[in-house]
Amino acid sequence: MGCDQPTVRPAMFTAFAPDPVRLSGKLSYWRPALLALGLSLNHTPALASDPLATAPIQYNIEAPQLASALIQLSQQSGLSVVFSDQVVRELPAPEVVGTVKTSEALDTLLLGTNLGWELVDDRVIAVFALDCAAALGCPSPREMLDQYPIYVPGLEQTYVYGTHVTGSRIRRPGYSGGAPVDILSSPDIELSGAQTLGELLKFVPAVSGNANSTAISNGGDGTATVTLRGLPASNTLVLINGRRVANDGLAGESVDLNSIPPAAVERIEILKDGASAIYGSDAIAGVVNVIMKRDFYGFLAEAYYGQAEQGDLETSTQTLQYGTGLPEGSFFISASLYNQEPLYSRDRDVSASADTRPLGGTDQRSSATPNARVTLPGGPTLIADGAGYRQAGDEDLFNYQDYTTAVVPLERRSLYSNASYDFNESITGFVELSHLETEAASTLAPTPVFTAFEQSDLAVAADNLYNPFGVELVDVRRRLLEFPERRQRNESEVTRFSAVVEGLFADWNWDVAYNWSRSEATEVTTSIVNADRLARAIGPADNCLGLAIDGCIAVDLVGASGSITPEQARYISTTGKVSGYSKLYGTAMNFSRALAGMPAGRTDLAFGVEYRREATSKKPSALLASTSTIGATNFEATGGDRNVMELYLETIVPLWKSADGLRSLDVEAALRMSDYSDFGTTTNPKLALRWQASPSILLRGNYAQGFRAPSLNELYEGNTEEQAFINDPCTQVVNVDTLPGCSRQADPTRNQFLVLKGGNADLKSETSDSYSLGIVLTPVEIPGLAFSMDYFSVEQEDVVSSSAQFIVNQNAFTGAFDDRVARDDMGNLTLVTASNLNIGQREVRGMDLAFTWHLPGRRWGQFTISGSGSWIWEYLARLDRTAPELDLAGTFRDEASEGLGGIPEWKSQLGMRWQRERWSASYQLHFISDMEEIIPDSRQTREIDSWIVHDVQLNYSASFLDGLRLTLGIDNLLDEEAPLATSAFNDNIDGRMHELRGRYWYTRINQRF
Repeated sequence: MGCDQPTVRPAMFTAFAPDPVRLSGKLSYWRPALLALGLSLNHTPALASDPLATAPIQYNIEAPQLASALIQLSQQSGLSVVFSDQVVRELPAPEVVGTVKTSEALDTLLLGTNLGWELVDDRVIAVFALDCAAALGCPSPREMLDQYPIYVPGLEQTYVYGTHVTGSRIRRPGYSGGAPVDILSSPDIELSGAQTLGELLKFVPAVSGNANSTAISNGGDGTATVTLRGLPASNTLVLINGRRVANDGLAGESVDLNSIPPAAVERIEILKDGASAIYGSDAIAGVVNVIMKRDFYGFLAEAYYGQAEQGDLETSTQTLQYGTGLPEGSFFISASLYNQEPLYSRDRDVSASADTRPLGGTDQRSSATPNARVTLPGGPTLIADGAGYRQAGDEDLFNYQDYTTAVVPLERRSLYSNASYDFNESITGFVELSHLETEAASTLAPTPVFTAFEQSDLAVAADNLYNPFGVELVDVRRRLLEFPERRQRNESEVTRFSAVVEGLFADWNWDVAYNWSRSEATEVTTSIVNADRLARAIGPADNCLGLAIDGCIAVDLVGASGSITPEQARYISTTGKVSGYSKLYGTAMNFSRALAGMPAGRTDLAFGVEYRREATSKKPSALLASTSTIGATNFEATGGDRNVMELYLETIVPLWKSADGLRSLDVEAALRMSDYSDFGTTTNPKLALRWQASPSILLRGNYAQGFRAPSLNELYEGNTEEQAFINDPCTQVVNVDTLPGCSRQADPTRNQFLVLKGGNADLKSETSDSYSLGIVLTPVEIPGLAFSMDYFSVEQEDVVSSSAQFIVNQNAFTGAFDDRVARDDMGNLTLVTASNLNIGQREVRGMDLAFTWHLPGRRWGQFTISGSGSWIWEYLARLDRTAPELDLAGTFRDEASEGLGGIPEWKSQLGMRWQRERWSASYQLHFISDMEEIIPDSRQTREIDSWIVHDVQLNYSASFLDGLRLTLGIDNLLDEEAPLATSAFNDNIDGRMHELRGRYWYTRINQRF
């Protein structure tokens, strides 16, 4: 590499995309790459004044290419390494495995390359070409770094100048901003053993509430979402490489995490603060930014297999990856196949029965029994027994959990690829393309029929062929065991494409980007009932004379199990199908630069404009659209689109800096204006302060306004039919003739009622105010220790809600919403109409804690101890401004009962890692505090026990075959059973917070060439 004509790679390089640096005398695009990834908490060991003179460190460097090997050295040593990517491009690297000094590891890696290295700072190593370093006029690494320092330690993540950290559009080195960011790096993902992003994020302390996953069978659709701070998934913005992507294809309101292949993920950055000023809508609770792999050299083949100790939930993953440097760029491709077998509710003690009284719970079995349950007009309730009828007893109920899947079987096929190309020394292009297909298949109990409570008009006619009572029967309940189990099959295809061109012009960094994504999904439910045919089959005899006569077959709905013949079952059975898509495409232009010469240091500025178009459609089959099925969700078609134009401005201004440069005060400010074609314009600001009080004390504070635009589904959703859990005040004797809406006592044995929900085109956006205040400590007295504590507060207004419970309560207590609440002559609820309204309010307050301690390496190995926790001490929620305020911190109420799920006061993790020569191991403890269960059909509460799970993993890098790595892991080592949640709609546990699977072991083998 000669000095007169530098051949150094510009804008986009292997790991990051830093800004160019002006060198002495001439403009050169020297592209340094800082390779200390992940939390600086996890990569900042104790260092002496000369880190290369410390005791040897355990290294396990197995990358076939030098660039990747230097990345691994940086990660394992905690030192920053800078180099020109083009200088090391295509160079191979030897293996470095064992306990050696960092200087020895560097010498081994650079042997025979004509490259040298120099320690130019306490924690910065520069790698450079020897001929250029010796030539007259070339700056040495020390001179280059003196002119433009690149290393700044911080809690969040340490970057070279020019990289983006989630929560800011400004390129900045090692800058920890006004809000905390958790980072799950590639080693973190590997040590978790997780094979889906939903599984990986489940135990993150900041995650609580109603996240969806394959552990949610009844009411789930095979997708997975993330919920920060207990707020709905629609309040957490999910990005891929910092850019928006389409939501779930069935008119979803958030991104399906199952549509992102973990094998191609480099790291996940979790911003735990409002960020609408930076990213726009949806970032009220925070942002999850998934960064895909780019810096990968060589070929990798990996196989994973795991299963629960009881022999079910077999899971396998096969992955192939290839990456290489090109003369003017790079190329990477990853393909993986994932398969997860089911776990059935009946195969675990806590979930085997809906009757949990033996476990200290309640009886949630269904009154739709295989033997028909018939309520005579004004008379008793009888049950068929094959020889006639008898009085129905308290135990004449049906355990539907004999049939249901607790964890849904899932298959995922994914392909991800990216490439970069250097057009010249100042312009680089980058493209990425991914395609993923998923298939999920849940099993539900055979279809139940409640004639009195379906939307279709169902009654067994007095003269029906099979009616032995001679009177019209309005309330007949029957579980159709003559049908096979219901099967719900969900399939999706997600395709994403993006292209970015970026470069440098007159000290301005610029980029122009286009991104396109489309998610298509279908849902097919089999063995459900055609309600129109059933109404005719149980209606008047002269309207159903036989298949050959009038095309109708009478059905014996009032008999004992088995009374419905195969011919009758075929006549009334049907299949429901839903198809839909979500699409998003847009363009963006971004500009940024550093303004030097300011009294307190450089000022950073970024601004840009973004345009996107969003569209969604969800179409049911004809019977579902006409509310003519039983056993599936009936709804009308949904469709809508909109255009969004946004402008933003962001700056970081230094207010003060001490003479020695060790103390400083900076202010961050941002403003974003968003114009939506459907609901209007909104402007959201952000202001943050960052005070480096001393080299070991950092104070930070943040204020941000946020908003969430109503989703296309919330705006334009067609009427949707569901059976919702509702606590009807009119079932209580004390309220009859006392409350305006309760003239008769309703049936106290029912807690599930027909509800119609739908969109509202007049919705306005949800708004929020977020505050945070934190401290970061890196005490010099305890080398290698970093600790952070951050207070947070989120206040949310105009929350979109479709609450049948709210409408029923208001109708009972005040007589309001008479047009939305329908009751029969017996006082029973028959229909509640609950369309979307801006009526809710929430206030969430708590604290995040985190620490990491890197112990000095010893002859017995290197240890790292880390922990994090989230404390929610207050979660105030109300359905509307007139409703009472409820504190949900430390409580559980199931989503099926219009609850926000489990919101534990404490959720935390504690981990330890050890590495010595070719061996490494990890231990992880997950803790979820106890919760008070709010039982919807009573005034009672009960305690859900706290839960502690221990995970361990052992790794060995084989000496007999280069690049071979073996892994053995056990999750839930002590086989801790999930605590009982008696009101949970799925499996008697909070499946979003706890796990049903029990002890689970897995193995992984990968070979890298």
